[in-house]
Amino acid sequence: MGKISGRTVREGKKWYARVPHVFVLLLFIIVVCTILTYIVPAGKFDRVEVEGTSQQIVVAGSYHKVEQSPVSFMGMFKAIPQGFAASASIIAMILFSAGAFQVMTESGAIENVLGAALYKAGKGKDIVVIWVVTFLFSIMGIFIGPEVHVPFTVITVAVALGLGLDAIVGVAMVLGGSIGFATAPINAATIGTCDAISGLPLFSGMVFRTFFWFASTTVTCIVISLYAKKIKAHPEKSLVYGMDTKGLGFQKDFKECRVTKRNVGVLLCLVAIFAVTIIGCIRFGWYLDEMTAVFIIGGIAAGIVTGFSSAKIIDCFVKGTSNMVFGAMCVGIARGIQIVLENGNIADTIIQAVASPLTKLPVATGAVFMTLVHGLINFLIPSGSGQAAATMPIMFPIGDLLGMTKQTSILVFQIGDGVTNILYPTVGSLMAVCAVAHVPFEKWFKFALRLVGAVYLVGWVFVVIAVKIAWGPF
Repeated sequence: MGKISGRTVREGKKWYARVPHVFVLLLFIIVVCTILTYIVPAGKFDRVEVEGTSQQIVVAGSYHKVEQSPVSFMGMFKAIPQGFAASASIIAMILFSAGAFQVMTESGAIENVLGAALYKAGKGKDIVVIWVVTFLFSIMGIFIGPEVHVPFTVITVAVALGLGLDAIVGVAMVLGGSIGFATAPINAATIGTCDAISGLPLFSGMVFRTFFWFASTTVTCIVISLYAKKIKAHPEKSLVYGMDTKGLGFQKDFKECRVTKRNVGVLLCLVAIFAVTIIGCIRFGWYLDEMTAVFIIGGIAAGIVTGFSSAKIIDCFVKGTSNMVFGAMCVGIARGIQIVLENGNIADTIIQAVASPLTKLPVATGAVFMTLVHGLINFLIPSGSGQAAATMPIMFPIGDLLGMTKQTSILVFQIGDGVTNILYPTVGSLMAVCAVAHVPFEKWFKFALRLVGAVYLVGWVFVVIAVKIAWGPF
C-alpha cells in the first residue's frame, strides 16, 4: 500500500486500475467541456433583471442559437486562473479559516475539549455522536451555505477517527450541512430566488419543507450510521482502509485530555464564530467576505486567549493556510469548468436540450424526472441561486404544462440542485472537504452515491405527495 499526493494506491495494480489524481480528473473534465464547445451548438436565453435586485433571470421560450464560440487551447487554460478569480472569496475564506483553526488546534483546546467529551460519553455512543453532529451541521446548513463548513472538517474527521471509525464518516457528518442547505425550509439563495421569480410569498410552504428537511437529514444519519456499524465490525471494509491519517486524529488517549480555563476560552471563541456567522447571515445578509473576517477575528482572539505571541499567531495562520492550499486549488480549478461552458456559450443549449422532453410526461413522472434534470444541470451550474435564475423561468412553465403547482416546482428544484452538491467534482467546497480529510474523491464518490440515492428517494416521496395534494402557496 502506498500513498501518493493524498491518494492511497494499492501496490501491484495494473496502470488502468489506478484512479488519477483529483487535479487530473478536474483537468480532464475541462478538456472534455472544451471539446464540447466545438461540437454542441452555441445558444443563449435572453435574460432580464428582476425588479429591485441585481438578479438576472432567463426569459422562458427565448432560447436562440448564437455564433459558435469554441474555446481555444489557450482559452482552456485561461479558464483556470479565471476560475480562481471568480472563486476568490471562497478561496480566501477557506485559507483564513484554516489559519484560525490552526491557532485553535495548536492551543490544544479542540483536542482536549472533544477528547474529554467523548471520554465522558463512554464507549458505544458512536451512533449518538454521528446523529448529533450531522443534525448540528444540517441545522447550520439551513442558514448558511456549504462553503463555510469546509474548515470544520478537521473537527468532524478527528471525532470520527477518535470513535474508531474512518475519515469517510467525518466527511459525511460535515456534509450533513450540504444536505441541510439542499433541503432547507428557508434557504435564501435557492428558495428565495425561486419565490422571487414565481411571485410566491417569500419562504411560503416552509412547514411542508421542514418535514422534508427533517426526513432527509434523518435518512442521512441512517446511511452514515449503517456504514459506521459495518466498518466498526469489519475495519477492512472501510472505503479508505489503510489510508494514512497522520495529523488528522487525536494525538493522545481520550482519558489524558484535560480541559483548562484557556481551553474553555478558545472553545468560546469557536462558539462565537458559529453564532456571529449565523446571526450575520440571517440578520444582515452576510456572505463569504464577512465570514472570512469573522474567522480572522476569531483566530486572533483564540491566540490571545491561549497566550500566544503575535509571531506565534501569525505562524499558525501561515501553517494553516499552507495546509489548505490543495483544497483551495481544487475550488479554483473546479470553477474553471463552469468558465469554459460559459465562454463557449453551450450551457444554455444543454439546459434547453434536457428540459424540453419533460412536457410530454405525466405529472408525477414528470416531477420525478425534473429532479434528475436539475441534478444533471447542477454539474454545469453548481451555484444554487445561479441555477435557479438560469432554469426556473424555464421549469415553471414546464411545471404549469404538466399540472404542477409552483410550490411543487420549487421543491423539485431543491432536490435536484442541492443534493448532488455532495457528488460532483465541479462543486469546489466538496473538493476542498475531501482535500482537508485526505479522502480520495473516487472513494468519497462511492459512499456519496448511496447517500444521494437515499435522499433522492425521500425527495421523490415528498414530490409525489405534493403532486397528489396540489400543494399550494402555504
